[in-house]
Amino acid sequence: MIPGLNSNVSHDGVEYHVQTEDLGRQNPFVLTLVFRAGAITAREKVNYRDALGEGASESRIKHFMNQQHHRVIQSLQAGQPQADATSQPKEEAPASPPSPASPLAPPPAEKNLDQLITEYLRRRSASKPR
Repeated sequence: MIPGLNSNVSHDGVEYHVQTEDLGRQNPFVLTLVFRAGAITAREKVNYRDALGEGASESRIKHFMNQQHHRVIQSLQAGQPQADATSQPKEEAPASPPSPASPLAPPPAEKNLDQLITEYLRRRSASKPR
């Protein structure tokens, strides 16, 4: 698995954290999440096997991750903090710069980090034998 990318971006006084990660060869997606105050405000999930082919090298996947990460950052900096949450593959164009992303759409009914942790701890304590 390839290490993820993390960036902090500010636009109009609002701080965002952008996180991009490879979900692994068994689940060949690059996932970019945009956080604001700890809550996920947008996501972009792209199948890199469809875009790069079955045997894509680690360096090509890293390049694909970097392109997606920076495309989302550019969208935020351009004042488009809500980008398209598509999982459609995007064709890699090695010789040309990435095209501007569509605005990110908020994911449906996302839980914030506190809610996710609380849910995890409840499930974990419920499954432990006493």
